[in-house]
Amino acid sequence: MSELAAEGGEPISAEMREMLVDPFITATSAALGEMASTEVSVQAVSRGPVRHPSESICAELKFISGIEGALVLIFPEQTAEALAKRVLTGVSIELSNELIRDCAGEIGNVVAGQAKALLSATRYHFAFSLPRVVDFEDFQPPHALDCLAAAFNSDVGRFALQLYLRL
Repeated sequence: MSELAAEGGEPISAEMREMLVDPFITATSAALGEMASTEVSVQAVSRGPVRHPSESICAELKFISGIEGALVLIFPEQTAEALAKRVLTGVSIELSNELIRDCAGEIGNVVAGQAKALLSATRYHFAFSLPRVVDFEDFQPPHALDCLAAAFNSDVGRFALQLYLRL
């Protein structure tokens, strides 16, 4: 796959993609495949944040040991709702905004757990906090850290993964 800059971001090196971003892409694909029976495809990878609708929710998991930074999954509201419906298939409960946000946080938790396992024997090993889910308008990107981003598409909509860390 050729390197694409997400919404005007800068391309990243092949080494940085292979060593750091690809494990998070693999983790995201596995988590959504297992949790929501959803196949995802990467649309772009870049250095710099991905654009997204203002009506989005963010699941943020800060790294609390190892590397400094955070994993942030950004879901437009419609994508978050569609994923929550898939995750909760067979559960007879009304899908509330709170439940959609809880599902977004749990997806973040599973992605982080998968990535942690994939990166455990590398210099990018980490532990992470519990997810914090906020509306995009309330999200404050970590200061003085670089951003590596992957824009995804799926059959239920687009979303993004952003890694904030010191490169």
